[in-house]
Amino acid sequence: MSHGNHKCLTHLVVLAGALLLCAPLRAEEEDTGHAFEAAAQRVPELVTGGTCVIRGATVHSAVAPATVVDVYVLDGDIAAIGEQLDVPAGTLELAGAELHLAPGVIDCHSHMAIERGINEGSLSITADVDISDSVNADDLAIYRALAGGVTTARLLHGSANVIGGRHEVIKLRWGRRVAELRFEGAPEGIKFALGENVKRSNGGSQTRFPGTRMGVEAVFARAFARATEYAAEWSAYEAAVDAGEDALPPRKDLRLEVLVGILKGDVQVHSHCYRADEILMLLRTAERFGFKIKTLQHVLEGYKVAAEIAEHGAGASTFSDWWAYKIEAYDAVPYNAALLDRAGALTTLNSDSNEVVRHMYLEAAKAVHYGGVDPVRALRMVTLNAALQLDIAERVGSIEVGKDADLVLLSHDPLSTRAQVLWTMVDGDIEFERTDPFGFEEHPAPVTDLLEPTLLNIVAWDPQGGETIAITGATLHPITQPDIEGGTLLMQDGRIVGMGTDVEIPASARIVPADGKHVWPGMIAIGTSLGVYEIGAVRATDDRREIGGNHPDLRASAAINAESAHIPVTRVAGITRAQTIPSGGGPLRGQSCILRLDGETWEELLFRDRDMLHLVFPRTGNTAEDKDKESTKLEDLRTMFAEAREYGRLEDEAAEHGSPGPVFDPRLDALVPYVRGKRRVAVHAGNAQTILFALRFIEAEGLDAILIGVREGWKVADRIAASGVEVVIGPVLALPRSEFDPYDAPYANAAVLHRAGVPFSFQTADSDNSRNLAYHAAMAAAYGLPRVEALRGITYYAARALGIQDKVGSLLPGKLADVIITDGDLLEITTQVEYVFIEGRQLSLETRQTRLRDKYAARLDRLQGR
Repeated sequence: MSHGNHKCLTHLVVLAGALLLCAPLRAEEEDTGHAFEAAAQRVPELVTGGTCVIRGATVHSAVAPATVVDVYVLDGDIAAIGEQLDVPAGTLELAGAELHLAPGVIDCHSHMAIERGINEGSLSITADVDISDSVNADDLAIYRALAGGVTTARLLHGSANVIGGRHEVIKLRWGRRVAELRFEGAPEGIKFALGENVKRSNGGSQTRFPGTRMGVEAVFARAFARATEYAAEWSAYEAAVDAGEDALPPRKDLRLEVLVGILKGDVQVHSHCYRADEILMLLRTAERFGFKIKTLQHVLEGYKVAAEIAEHGAGASTFSDWWAYKIEAYDAVPYNAALLDRAGALTTLNSDSNEVVRHMYLEAAKAVHYGGVDPVRALRMVTLNAALQLDIAERVGSIEVGKDADLVLLSHDPLSTRAQVLWTMVDGDIEFERTDPFGFEEHPAPVTDLLEPTLLNIVAWDPQGGETIAITGATLHPITQPDIEGGTLLMQDGRIVGMGTDVEIPASARIVPADGKHVWPGMIAIGTSLGVYEIGAVRATDDRREIGGNHPDLRASAAINAESAHIPVTRVAGITRAQTIPSGGGPLRGQSCILRLDGETWEELLFRDRDMLHLVFPRTGNTAEDKDKESTKLEDLRTMFAEAREYGRLEDEAAEHGSPGPVFDPRLDALVPYVRGKRRVAVHAGNAQTILFALRFIEAEGLDAILIGVREGWKVADRIAASGVEVVIGPVLALPRSEFDPYDAPYANAAVLHRAGVPFSFQTADSDNSRNLAYHAAMAAAYGLPRVEALRGITYYAARALGIQDKVGSLLPGKLADVIITDGDLLEITTQVEYVFIEGRQLSLETRQTRLRDKYAARLDRLQGR
């Protein structure tokens, strides 16, 4: 890295605690060490004393297009911005050339740094409680958020109450006292909540009022009617005192005091909400009692009533693309932020997650992808707009003279998936400075020399064949061959029949002009819930998890719903094949299937049935004390595998001699080809010790297996490599498992495994958003994995893991024509997928979400007279 005083330390330590990690293994099997992040590694070496000049960075101010200038910081404030600034002699200079400077992220909805729970759930109204009483300055989430460029966060009460507790706004500083975190002068605010959470629809007490949305409205009406009376009682008392009367004061009520503060405008309201009907109810209730809603939080159906939100003057703080995890979220669309912004509502994106808060710039990039928001406006959605929603914009949110020096230096444009945060500055002091715990700057991961034969089969265009489609003028990315600039790709009868710069295009071909575009193989999503899951909190729509013990005979294909809204939503992201897995019950969960994401019935979708058996390996913690906790489950597995082998032997013997076989056992019968190594077993293992035990089990049982998850694979990469077992990594967008793991361990996991020689691919492990597969791979590429390897991890390597690399996963003549066309780099969030072909058939880019978008965009235009 080229910025001033940037440190690149490799912290390799002997696993002192790893003697515990590997205690169950023989001494000669112990790993030698892994990267480690203790308190000393989290202390920045770069010290500014609050004053410095950042030279020649590309400055993304959030108020204007990016420009290359200097930024002078004096005593914690931005003192000057301009070219070749003249600053006092001796001022610390930080190099910014070829780097990018952005305002610190402001997260409008966070629950980090709150001690012992976020809800006072005892009553429907708990306005007297205050999150400021529970701030935990030692929460590691603060440091990890700083590593993502977050400098300010609003800590909200939970959503268990119709009227919950009051919030706290903090500046993120690691290793400080609580008093040093508080954002002085930030207005007081309170959390309201609507819908399923306060009704206790998905668990919790069903006896506490309210239990319906009718009751929610009644709580507000009763509360503010009483608060109005309470204010009148005090006004009458004060008037009597002023008149010289010996009056008795009303009884002091702390809750009503806060509600009166809301009526007076002294306490701002920020409300959890989802559905359009309840959003309108809250706005009208507030108007009835004469106060404003400051922001609507989550507001996932805000796009349906965007005009009304804007007219009321409420801000909207939403998720970028979360949906379907409960019924209220089923109509959520990723275009929500763009439509609310277009309506004139002050709009932000928030995290509500200690993991998502680590990559909020990339969440802002989704506003560009979904809705075409201008990049400056998109950046504002996690910076200046958030400051405006919290009424602290005179101090933070943009890079302007006079504001606090809450700044972030990045390696690339903040909206790019290539960007790493190099340092984060709060009030002119460096609070986070990136190190290189895995040593990739000194020892970059290699690129695999991977080439497939140019022709898998002798393939040529057939004049008697079906429709021929020619994609012309694009950059072709075969994945296993060098890129082809200005190439042509020819498809016929579901297969690729030609590609290159000199392909003869038949006169009958349908031409798809793609000059300046990019052509890729369709992505392949492993380990999904596509077709067996619709709405998370609605049990009737969730067929992922069977009850009871081991069920190796279950097959996911028996439950595929071809009409699932998740299938087209995933497909339009450029994913053309997916593995659907069962995910509940005992360790042996059942058998997955591979889908082509094009079909009107499950049989049309089904590409390969029973492709793998899924075994969730009994988890063992990373300490010696944990090693025996799952031993019973493991012994049960060994016994069942042995019984399956014997069952198979008896079946073979009976067939050979024409005698009756063993009594039919569907579980053992299903296991036979897997225990014999004839079919692949997907072994799910996350932490390091479980991975080690799983590898031992795979070897002892002679299984054809892959490992899935491997969240701590980086700790035992050499052991995995020595086993020769392939892995599926994910999620990449995840928190470190241990407080002593480097903050970027999940991001760097793939690069460490790749450097060790482990064959890999990616999964999202996300029931709702398999569509974000490319962004998981992109984060791995930003943290040490060569970019081409990341692309292979979601195409060819994924096909290899599923055993279908001869059919899909790369662009070569003879392969199935799963092809996508984009307007840019597939790994960039801002890139648009413009065409999707599955087996040569062009698929519509319409989804349930685009239909909702279009319907309510038209409503917005009608109401606002466009």
